[in-house]
Amino acid sequence: MSMRADPWSDFARELYTAAFDKGVVERGCNAVISPISIQTSLMLALVGAAGRTAEQLRAGLRLDSGDLQHIARYYQAMWTQLCSNGKGITLKSMNRLFVNQKLSVHREFNAMAEKYFNYKPEPLNFADPNGATQQINELVELATEHKIRDLLQPDAVNAETSAVLVNVLYFKGLFRKPFTPEWTTSDDFYIDQHRRVEVDMMYQEDKFKYVELPELEARAIELPFEDSDIQLLIMLPNKVCGLRELEQQLSQLDFADLEQRMHMVDVDIALPRFGIEFDLDLTETLKLLGICDVFGNTADLSRLFQDATGQKISAAKHRGYIDVNEAGCEAAAVTYLKVVPMSLIMHKKTFKVNHPFVFFIRSSKVVLFAGRFVAPQLGASREPTPTPTHSHTHTHTHTHTHSSLNSGARK
Repeated sequence: MSMRADPWSDFARELYTAAFDKGVVERGCNAVISPISIQTSLMLALVGAAGRTAEQLRAGLRLDSGDLQHIARYYQAMWTQLCSNGKGITLKSMNRLFVNQKLSVHREFNAMAEKYFNYKPEPLNFADPNGATQQINELVELATEHKIRDLLQPDAVNAETSAVLVNVLYFKGLFRKPFTPEWTTSDDFYIDQHRRVEVDMMYQEDKFKYVELPELEARAIELPFEDSDIQLLIMLPNKVCGLRELEQQLSQLDFADLEQRMHMVDVDIALPRFGIEFDLDLTETLKLLGICDVFGNTADLSRLFQDATGQKISAAKHRGYIDVNEAGCEAAAVTYLKVVPMSLIMHKKTFKVNHPFVFFIRSSKVVLFAGRFVAPQLGASREPTPTPTHSHTHTHTHTHTHSSLNSGARK
């Protein structure tokens, strides 16, 4: 069986479009999601699914039909490569399957979950909602270095809950070409043509991969992270109010083609510090991708439990967190001062991120995080003016995806 050329990026693009362009997420809000975290949870659901439910999951995940073992091996190899980074990168994925202590998981499901997805089924007493959610929340908080807290409220589970699937992704990276904190200054960020707010703008001048995208009316730049092939890709509309039009076209974006078109140029870059924490109810988003049955009474998850029928996913939640700033590593801060000759560099580009933009944290294989930054924490907005130019940045990103399975009558 052959895999599609790039199922991970295909899914990431279409997930972004479903969530952000088709109205599931409010247009004016900052957002961050992790396509690979969501894929991981859905892949595990696929292992436990059969019939039309499995077909919808395959199609929604953009996987070809064929042997599940082959798909799982491909997935495992992708993660092994992704996690083999140097000391400048921390990338941790934690998978858990919390199972109602009254139920038993199929031996075949258990074997695949542990071998390929590193999922450990753990029995929980969902009849004690406070104890169960506290245990899950503590594990998520620990795995995300205390960035995601109190994820589940006690009413998220009850005695009828069969299982909760959890995937947590934690990423922390140093830019290969860090910004200099001493160059950070206050500057204007234009929310739209009539409103602007003041932000801490980081500045830098160096060579970066850059491309102009006239067909998207946008430009893009890549900021690589140390010791890895992971980078922060910023896509900036040419117009202050161009985010909506850019998002409408992202489903057609070919990351491989984009990479080929980019070239190293001298760039003056200005990038705001930004942080986002964002919750997404995945149910409606995934239905737009054709994944419907698993949430209803026609769900077929018969490969998951040995002794239960009529299971469905009753809730699918995702929380993303990203922090881009120059605070440095949690253990130490680094000051990087760069001396450049005061000569005129011909053909130098200016990339000033002073209005809403799209971002991706991605490797050559997979999109780890995707999101948009629309506005800083809104304080007093003012009428418009221009600005400056140069900084060490740390990007910390954390996401959590969880699905709850409940018993339900089958039609």
